[in-house]
Amino acid sequence: MFTVRSTVKTITAHVKPTQQLRYKRDKAGLNPQLERIVNQLSVMSAARKQPRLLKLCDEDYIKHRTVMKAWSLYRKNKIEHNESLLEKQYQSMNEAAAELQSINPKLYEIANEHQFGKRFPLEIRTPTDFPPRQIWFYDYFPKVDGSKQQ
Repeated sequence: MFTVRSTVKTITAHVKPTQQLRYKRDKAGLNPQLERIVNQLSVMSAARKQPRLLKLCDEDYIKHRTVMKAWSLYRKNKIEHNESLLEKQYQSMNEAAAELQSINPKLYEIANEHQFGKRFPLEIRTPTDFPPRQIWFYDYFPKVDGSKQQ
């Protein structure tokens, strides 16, 4: 009897390995017929992929619920802490802007005037908490559009 795992291994044994990026799953090496076979086999084994319900005795169930509640409280506290830090940063920015306005209104106006064309390019990945798969796009050139005027 064939299993899904052995069939997929034999199917993918004929496919040339491609360079794999970090955590990126790429099925570009399979032809459409092999992809159809793999998809059909994975549908047949979908029941094994479902997480099973925990069959716990009462004591273990209470322990499990306690641990899960503690974990959710920890995550909630962490989110609230990050939100409070952002709120403090926002308040300090507002205080600095108000102080600049009271000290020198002309500098405040210069600092807050809108500068056309100074935006983060939408084609480049925005900064996030996690590093990107490709560290930097060195061949980037901004698109030149003749209709916009600065």
